[in-house]
Amino acid sequence: MMEAVFGLIGVLVGSSISWFQKYWTNKQAAKRDARYLAIRVACILDKFVEDCADVISDNGLSYGQRTPDGLLEPQVRAPGAPIFPEDVDWRSIEHELMYKILSLPSEVEGADRMIKFTESIAGPPDFEDWFSERSYHYSRLGLVAYKLSEELCENYGIQKKIYNDWDPLEALKEELSTVTNKRQKRIEGHKDIVKRVLEPNKPVLK
Repeated sequence: MMEAVFGLIGVLVGSSISWFQKYWTNKQAAKRDARYLAIRVACILDKFVEDCADVISDNGLSYGQRTPDGLLEPQVRAPGAPIFPEDVDWRSIEHELMYKILSLPSEVEGADRMIKFTESIAGPPDFEDWFSERSYHYSRLGLVAYKLSEELCENYGIQKKIYNDWDPLEALKEELSTVTNKRQKRIEGHKDIVKRVLEPNKPVLK
């Protein structure tokens, strides 16, 4: 009887050890997968942040000069949506963070559509509405990408990229503040125009 009991205990202990070893191995593999993903995606996000900073610094001048026709013309191509690797295990990172990262490309595509639409209302020679709209969206998207990269680095033990001579974060923050104020004033101006068109010569009640 005692032999059977000891035998059963031995089986249970052996099964527990086997289960723990498998659990530990899987957990360590998941950590490695998460860190590998974080490193690769953080690099992509950091590059996107730098590209956004380049976009907002574009004032439409080529070496300080307008076009021969006296127009402002974009000098920096918008980066478009970031492309993330397919050979990583997205399930290895925190799910809410995964969702925010994978949602970024669709946010960029939506912003590009809004910028494209602004072409129809932006007029020469400065195309102010278009440049302002592009700066607004890419300063905002650059800050979103910076925050996501920062969160990845903090969560998975990666050294965040350090900028010595140039800080895109401050440039993006400053531009977003400036262009948001301009954008709000422009929107209010458009509302006034629409109101005057819809209500021409409205009689004054006596």
